Amino acid sequence: MKKIAILFCAFLALGSAAYAQHDTRAEVLADIERAGGVHYLYPMNQPAPAQAPKGYTPFYVSHVGRHGSRFALGHTVYEDILAVWTKGHENGWLTPEGEELCEAYVQLYPSIARREGILTLKGQGQHRYIAGQIYKNYPEVFKGKTHASAVSTESHRVIVSMFSFLTELDNLDRDFTFDANYGQPFQSYLLPDVIDSDAERHGDAEVKFNKFRDEVLDLDAMLGRWFTQPDSLIRNKYKFVFDLHTMVSTLDNLDTPVPMKLYELFTPEERYQLWRVNNYRDYQLCAGSPDTQNLRMKSLRGLLDDFIDKADEDLASGAVQLRLRFAHDSTLMPLLSLMNVNGMGAVIENPYEVEQVWQSYNIPMACNFQLIFFKSKKNPDILIQPLLNGFPAKLPFPEAAPGFYRWQDFKAFYRQ
Repeated sequence: MKKIAILFCAFLALGSAAYAQHDTRAEVLADIERAGGVHYLYPMNQPAPAQAPKGYTPFYVSHVGRHGSRFALGHTVYEDILAVWTKGHENGWLTPEGEELCEAYVQLYPSIARREGILTLKGQGQHRYIAGQIYKNYPEVFKGKTHASAVSTESHRVIVSMFSFLTELDNLDRDFTFDANYGQPFQSYLLPDVIDSDAERHGDAEVKFNKFRDEVLDLDAMLGRWFTQPDSLIRNKYKFVFDLHTMVSTLDNLDTPVPMKLYELFTPEERYQLWRVNNYRDYQLCAGSPDTQNLRMKSLRGLLDDFIDKADEDLASGAVQLRLRFAHDSTLMPLLSLMNVNGMGAVIENPYEVEQVWQSYNIPMACNFQLIFFKSKKNPDILIQPLLNGFPAKLPFPEAAPGFYRWQDFKAFYRQ
């Protein structure tokens, strides 16, 4: 892991000039749903995968994926929002704009009530799509008898995602078999039990986050559009606004029609600014932030080891052709940062520069990282093709061919 630490320092040395080359604000405003961050819908516009070097054919897939689209998280987030709108209406504390939004939310509420965190049908469909893409793009993996070994965390939405994926492959390939498990033995490396707020171990990190949040957001301007007496109605303004943003960000994940008025709750610029704050928080807690001890990122070492150990076992035995793991955004974000996939391992001191190289919307619903293994009869080197959400992914060491890396180089780099 020394190489990874050195790489973090190299990114820090690049300075702010390198980060400024990426216009993240324009990217978000061009597709405002990116402001949903980890609630962004899975992209279904992947290019055809790059062809392997001559003589190489795919034969094995190693994968980790996040659950698909779900309702908003938070035990009572929908109910808490309803309580504020209802009390505001009953006391005459809503502006005309607030009354319209209250009416729209009351109309939507029956279809979302008490469903926080549950996988939607759309989320199930995303995993069927991803499985179908693997089957379509790498048919050689499925020649003859094909066996998959799948594991998931204890979360219901993750388990259902896993079986949606496996059922699709079972429907496509009559010689397909699988074993599937879930529970604490797998949870220990798929979602390690670390402190939720790494920043709590660094008082300065929390101060830095709060300062950034307060500089970026104008809560009074937002709340003033909806409420005439927000101070009398809302105990924690930040929580309420971020709950609203979570609700809006998950609207596209729902299976039922949504009143269009709810999409107008925030202006595009406000949604961008809210995303910046959430993005910085995710970076602090799940990536290589210098603000914290990076506990969550470091805890994913076990999953990286699992990729290596299980692949070597499967390649030696030939008994498993697909090694599948199903987990959460809080698995994928630190894992990809630990591995420095697509530069996500960058160490960035200035909170205003984080968004230029680290964007949470790259971990959408059903996010997945795959290593497709290729072999050749004439060359002993096994090649791997890394994919993030079906798109080519960059690893922080030299390629063997465009888009392909040697498996031995992968192991040597990440086992340092």
